[in-house]
Amino acid sequence: MTIKNVVLVHGWGLNKAIWSSYADSLREHLPEIKVHLLDIPGYGEMAHKPSSSNIRVLAQQCLSQAPEQALWVGWSLGGMIAMQAAIMDQEQSSNRVQALQLINAAPKFVASTDWPSGVDIAIFRKFCDSLASDYEKTLGQFLLLQAGKTTDARKLAREAQVKISEYDNPSQNTLEQGIECLAAIDLREELAVLSLPVQVVCGTLDRVAMPETCRASAQLLSAELVEMQCGHAPFLTHPDVLIERFVSFIEQLKLQKEASLAV
Repeated sequence: MTIKNVVLVHGWGLNKAIWSSYADSLREHLPEIKVHLLDIPGYGEMAHKPSSSNIRVLAQQCLSQAPEQALWVGWSLGGMIAMQAAIMDQEQSSNRVQALQLINAAPKFVASTDWPSGVDIAIFRKFCDSLASDYEKTLGQFLLLQAGKTTDARKLAREAQVKISEYDNPSQNTLEQGIECLAAIDLREELAVLSLPVQVVCGTLDRVAMPETCRASAQLLSAELVEMQCGHAPFLTHPDVLIERFVSFIEQLKLQKEASLAV
């Protein structure tokens, strides 16, 4: 499989600028591939667009921004949107989503009796209130929390905050719809029939998307599981390792194509 485009989809509460430094590194390591940064409706350059609590609506709007064929990289809520986009793409037999890299993303976010490793959505409702009341302060605290104590990661987090803040803040309605979307998503049954190459990146220290949910995602998708000793945002804390894993995934896709042509 030849990959010419990579699409990066950000998480809830942020915008595409969270990827800025990482995207530059991807372009440096893979100059033959075009890197596209998408904003979920309601965020960044799409802050003026109405958001939605329906993940199919968000996925369709992201598909409309994306190139005709691409490998999608989704982080957190962005990973869930990427999964939904791949499901819809398969339903339509359009072959626009060639492969997925899912970073700390799961098919179901909220805990339930049959999904005990999910999170308590009440915690994120409180976080939503904090973002709505003081976006800049809460965003800075969140990013530094994800960066941990590493000097380089904290520097990247501060740089990311500056770039994120160059765009209009998401509205309270956008933030609340995102929470409702997270609360409602359950892609487990649909993922079971999805057939495309997938790499799942699992931060073993993640306390936003629990590692057990990422491992379950990999199992549902028959995907390659990459475990990293990191938290929720490895592109801030371990960008070199993450790029190494991504390049390896690209190479695997090329080898699979060559093997299929040789048969």
